[in-house]
Amino acid sequence: MTTTSTLPPARPPTAPGRPVSFRIRSFATALFAILLALWTWKLLEPNPVPEPVLGELRSVYDSLPFLLAKTLHMTGYAVLAALCVVWVPTRAGKWWAMGLLVAHGATTEFLQYYLDWGRTGRVTDVLIDTTGITIGALAAWRFWRRG
Repeated sequence: MTTTSTLPPARPPTAPGRPVSFRIRSFATALFAILLALWTWKLLEPNPVPEPVLGELRSVYDSLPFLLAKTLHMTGYAVLAALCVVWVPTRAGKWWAMGLLVAHGATTEFLQYYLDWGRTGRVTDVLIDTTGITIGALAAWRFWRRG
């Protein structure tokens, strides 16, 4: 006598809900790769903002370049994290992607600190980057839950 199982077929461990379309994932993947390359370049470039622009910003408010730089740190990583949430199909993969973004932030700050390129790497920047990653992931939570 043979018994048949009534269990449903196994599915990969994805988040519950409707999956994000292939077109959206493809677009998010391409945009992520382009933005990550540009972001890495600008983070490691010796003078990412031309001196005349810095002078103009300082003429408005002395700390404006600093405030804009930290805001850009947070925003840049938030955008990258949101794209990862859309792009990566599994829940475990999303967590790995967030961890890799934190590692990217720490690595670029480490390189800024140790390479003599006129940049200063700071632990506070890594914390700002991580905050941006968290904000981006939470902002894209709807996609996270969809798959």
